[in-house]
Amino acid sequence: MHRVAALALEGVVALDFGAVAQFFGHRHRDPEPVRYEFHVASADGKPVRTGIGVPLGVHGGLELLDAADTVVIPGYEPITEPLGPATVAALRRAVDRGARVVSICTGAFALGHAGLLDGREVTTHWAVTDELTRLFPETTVQPNVLYVRDGNLLSSGGVAAGIDLCLDIVREDFGAEYANKIARRSVIAPHRAGDQAQFIEHDDPAATNIDMADLLVWLDERLDQPLTVADMAHHIGYSPRSFGRHFQAQIGTSPWKWLTRQRVTRARQLLETCDLPIDQIARRCGFESTVAFRRRFRDLVHLSPSDYRRAFRAPVS
Repeated sequence: MHRVAALALEGVVALDFGAVAQFFGHRHRDPEPVRYEFHVASADGKPVRTGIGVPLGVHGGLELLDAADTVVIPGYEPITEPLGPATVAALRRAVDRGARVVSICTGAFALGHAGLLDGREVTTHWAVTDELTRLFPETTVQPNVLYVRDGNLLSSGGVAAGIDLCLDIVREDFGAEYANKIARRSVIAPHRAGDQAQFIEHDDPAATNIDMADLLVWLDERLDQPLTVADMAHHIGYSPRSFGRHFQAQIGTSPWKWLTRQRVTRARQLLETCDLPIDQIARRCGFESTVAFRRRFRDLVHLSPSDYRRAFRAPVS
C-alpha cells in the first residue's frame, strides 16, 4: 500500500485538491484493490479554508507527512507569504528521506518557501512563472510545460496539468495498464507528456480550423507501420511543413515526438501484459530497429525495456 499525504495549506485551491483526491483517495465502484492509502494534512491538524471560503476537513497534522511515501501540495493563495517553521521542516524531512514530493499549480511556491528549489528545475501555472522566478532566483523555472521531474521533486502547471502528472505517477507506481483504466474511468486522455505546452497561442487563425481527431485515431491504428511526417501530412491533405506547424499549434508538440511517445506507451502496455520478445515488441510498435526502440524507450521511461518488464509485468494468475 503506497501512502500519499496531501498537504492542504490555507487558501488551498479546491479544484487542485479535488484532482489529487480523485487519483489517490477516491474509492471506485469496481473490484480493483485499493492501491493508495490517502490522508489529508494541515499545518496544525485543523480544518483549513479553501480559496472559495469552504472549509476542508483533514485527517491530521504534519506527522502524516513523515509517514508518507508521496507528499502532494495542491495550489494555494497567497503564494508570497512564507510558511511556518514546522511546515518547512516537515517538507525538508520528506525530501531528505527520499519521499516523492509533488506540487500542483501554485503549490510550487510552498516548495520555494521551504528552501527546496535552489538548483532544481520546476514549473507552475504559466501565469505566475515570472513571480516564481522573482521570488526564487536560484531556481530554474520551466515555463509553459505540463510538468517537470527533478529527482524526487515533481511539479506541474495548472489543474489540468496536475491531473496529467497524477496519472503519470500512477503509471510509474502501478504500470500503464492500470493507469489507463484510471484514465478511462476519469474520462481523460491516458497520457500527455510533461514537455507539452500548457498554453498555446494560435497566431495563425487557420491552425485552429483543422480537426486533428481523425488523424490521431488514424495514427493510433497504425503505430506498427513505418510512418513519416509526410505520410501524416498527406492523410489530411497538407504539405509536411504546413502540417508540422498546425500540429504543433494544436497538440503542443511535434508530430514525430507525439508518434514516438505513443509507440513507447504501446510498448509499455505490451511489456506489462505479454511475453513477446523485445525485438517483436519493437516491430509491433513501429520502431525501425530493436536498438532504436531500446534507445527511445530508455530516453522516455528511464528504464530499459527488460527492466521495465521485470518491474511491471503483471503476475500470471
